Amino acid sequence: MRKSLSTKLMYSFMALIATIVIGVTIGMSFLITDYFFEEKEKELYQKGREVAITVDYFMRIESDSRLLNRYLSSMDRLVGARIWLFDNDYELVAASNSGIVLGPEADDAADFSKLKQEIYEYDDKTGTNAENGKKQPGPMMQKMKSVLANVYEGKPVNSRIFHPYYKEQVLLIGVPIGNLGGSLDGAMLMAAPISGLDKFLKDIYIYTALVGLAALLLSLFIVRRLSKTIVKPLVSMRDSASAIAAGDYSRKVAVEGEDEIAELGSSLNALGNDLSQFVRKTQKMEKLRRDFVANVSHELRTPITIIRGYNEAISDGTVTDDAIVKKYRSLINEETIRLERLIKELLDISRLQISEKAEPEIIPIGNIVRNVAEMLTVRAAERRITIVTEVDDSLNVRGAGDRLVQLAMILGDNAIKYSPDNGVIKFEVYLNEEKDKVVLAVEDQGHGIPEEDIPFIWERFYKVDKSHSRNVPGTGLGLAIAKEIIRMHGAGVVVRSKQCEGTRFEISFNNNAGKQEK
Repeated sequence: MRKSLSTKLMYSFMALIATIVIGVTIGMSFLITDYFFEEKEKELYQKGREVAITVDYFMRIESDSRLLNRYLSSMDRLVGARIWLFDNDYELVAASNSGIVLGPEADDAADFSKLKQEIYEYDDKTGTNAENGKKQPGPMMQKMKSVLANVYEGKPVNSRIFHPYYKEQVLLIGVPIGNLGGSLDGAMLMAAPISGLDKFLKDIYIYTALVGLAALLLSLFIVRRLSKTIVKPLVSMRDSASAIAAGDYSRKVAVEGEDEIAELGSSLNALGNDLSQFVRKTQKMEKLRRDFVANVSHELRTPITIIRGYNEAISDGTVTDDAIVKKYRSLINEETIRLERLIKELLDISRLQISEKAEPEIIPIGNIVRNVAEMLTVRAAERRITIVTEVDDSLNVRGAGDRLVQLAMILGDNAIKYSPDNGVIKFEVYLNEEKDKVVLAVEDQGHGIPEEDIPFIWERFYKVDKSHSRNVPGTGLGLAIAKEIIRMHGAGVVVRSKQCEGTRFEISFNNNAGKQEK
């Protein structure tokens, strides 16, 4: 079954918290247990040494055993441990009894005899009750003898065992009984029940279980809040990606915050915008391609049709008048020249596109512009157009002189074509000191270019006037050639145009050729 990301997060957090709680609980129980036993062992051993001094005194003065039992019983209550006293022959000589009644009516001897009887129980299976007048130890005493042997040898005894008499887990401490001279008079075993620690650990387990349950509930709440912060934007991104895949680039992701998810959402929105622009540009380029094919077909078909028609009229004898034949041949020649010019410009564009950059020659750009302006003066005079030049002759650029002449000629020719009669065309060459660029500017007073058409005027056969009117002469390839010349010189271009006010082209070249010395 498919699980959502929020469900996986919830299970992961709960499993992590449960693991931490269980690990902390186990670690705390081990630490507390070890600390408890270590401190309890030190305490019992210290108190056992103090009790042993008094017990040694009782054993040496051979006082009444009832008095010794009462003393051990009182120490039992004081230190919280059962105390058994043995001599060097493993014989139990005294024991505390927390259940005895202190006072003149207490029957300590009876209680002590009952305890010894249970410790030295007979081995009925073997049928042997005594050997040489001594009792045979039962199973309980056999365990005690193994512990007492270590005490008699001077080895420390501190262990946690199940006491066979008290039927519970105890902390067992062995303390030797002897004088300062080093002689050993016996051993004392102290058994402290550890049921209190078990209760304490049980309380810890209950407390940590409650804390863990609260942590799990808190994690569930946090995961739900976290799901709204993480999963909800991811769902929005999924929907946006699906919409983009389906071609809807307007679907956006709501971005909140500055984390990685917000950055991903912003990137997805940027991707949608880029794809939308790319698709629009692709559609526009596809339209330009179709228009280019249509324009090429139109531009080639028209002169070919004219040439074919006039040629057939002359060849089949339809036209015999010498004047008309001469006129038809002149028209054929003009159309052939126009067709040749069109093909030449298409090839020129192809060559420019293959060329990476211009040859590194130092060109006086001012002189080139002056010469081009002078060459265009004759054509401009036919329509009473004035050409003005404002040129800094000291400025140079690096590039190909022929191509720069071609560039200036294209811009000037276009300015004449689209300028009204009696208009003014201005050529400028100056240094933009702020950007350290040499600028070639050509400005006219024509009808201007609509702003939405400016990015596409550099395309081949593109016309602001979409009709194929032949009122404006030319092949429609001039600015396409100009764009390639600008590219190969590493220059930039800015077009400023206002309808009914005119158009200004500014070509910016790198100022790396220096100035001419006057």
